[in-house]
Amino acid sequence: MRKTSRQEIVELVTHLGVGPGDRLMVHSFLPSLGIIEGGPGGLADALGEVLGPDGTLMVPTFTYSFRRDEVFDIRGSKSTVGAFTEHVRTQPGAVRSACPMFSMAGIGPDADRLLQRQSPACFGAGSVFEALFDNDVKFLGLGIDYDQGYTFFMHLEKIANIPLREDQTYYGDCLDLDGQQYADQATHFVRVDDPPWSRNRRRLCGALAARGVIRETVIDGCAHRLFEAKVVGDAVLDALAKDPWAMADPA
Repeated sequence: MRKTSRQEIVELVTHLGVGPGDRLMVHSFLPSLGIIEGGPGGLADALGEVLGPDGTLMVPTFTYSFRRDEVFDIRGSKSTVGAFTEHVRTQPGAVRSACPMFSMAGIGPDADRLLQRQSPACFGAGSVFEALFDNDVKFLGLGIDYDQGYTFFMHLEKIANIPLREDQTYYGDCLDLDGQQYADQATHFVRVDDPPWSRNRRRLCGALAARGVIRETVIDGCAHRLFEAKVVGDAVLDALAKDPWAMADPA
């Protein structure tokens, strides 16, 4: 299996457009980078080197707790979306958003402000994703397929109110930072099955990559991408306004 050094990661993300002081949300599939020097910690160190002391590193730490009828413990519920996200979540100084479905964790000067949960909405107005887009974060995808990752596209679909999804509210219990239990709710933008459909973001995203809106580099058959929130958000919303099926196909 290919080995990837810390310096190679620094060069990769710098080439894609990550720089000092950026606010960066990372979606990652670690096997796409082979054997990473230092493992998940090595990846975090490399990204931290590029971001510098003024940059903020964020990751999804989704648990889907209420959908699974589980209590969400902001301190102890493990991320279900990869070893790198769990590594970041457990670092000293990391903060975590309080969403019992789609929580996120971050390290850096802007993490606490950006990850504050303002409402039960997982996507759309009042959600943490809205704050990320309003603050023009950069989204880095390491080896992630368009149709399997990049949850932020659901936020844009919610803003566009596509007819292929609808709001569904889940209820449950949470544990706060002091271990106190409280009742909560979370509103997810779930798919509907009538009409039947399947996700197809490749068509639109491929066109955006060809225009340079999405920056992409391929290493050993694995695509690594950078999305700037405002630029990609505007382009996707424009496409969905013209065609609600822009990121989907009839089944």
